[in-house]
Amino acid sequence: MLYNAAHLLGTLLVNAIPLIGVVWFGWNLFEVLFLYWFENVAIGVAHAARLAISTRTNATEKGWQTTAFFIVHYGIFTSVHGIFVFIFFGVFAGGLLQIDPGFSAPVAAIMGWQALYLALDTARSSGFKGRTPEAMMFEPYPRVFALHTAVIAGGWLIGEIGSPVWALAILVAVKSVFDLAVAWITSARTP
Repeated sequence: MLYNAAHLLGTLLVNAIPLIGVVWFGWNLFEVLFLYWFENVAIGVAHAARLAISTRTNATEKGWQTTAFFIVHYGIFTSVHGIFVFIFFGVFAGGLLQIDPGFSAPVAAIMGWQALYLALDTARSSGFKGRTPEAMMFEPYPRVFALHTAVIAGGWLIGEIGSPVWALAILVAVKSVFDLAVAWITSARTP
């Protein structure tokens, strides 16, 4: 129960970061999309750690191969998404030149949340006992595929209408609702 509440609260707080950035600090579209891209990177790093922990806990023969495959596969997928965000929204749209100097604090907060969530998840599951890396490998993909599609499509649409604050706030709200729904569903499945 405490784990489920922490998962939902952490998800809510992380999703508040871009909303605060848009409404109070005037973040542009690139800053929001970059933060979402970085969140996917942090999720990938944390999930690779989950696979490695599961490999050690369960002493599986193919666990290290699965972990390495995940790192390469997820890394390529996320890199392509990052290149798209940087080129179209950072370079062509000029967002890279307008990035806020204090942007490292939200990035650190997202890294901190992923590290804390990994620690909570590892402790709750006794190092993912009984869950092999092969079974866990694709767990982050449904969320990431949906997020990439929504963020890129939403980012393009918002860029076309001139990136008004209200449109950025709607993008952040939609992503937040989706993340909370995923957190709710996954928390409900865990003991």
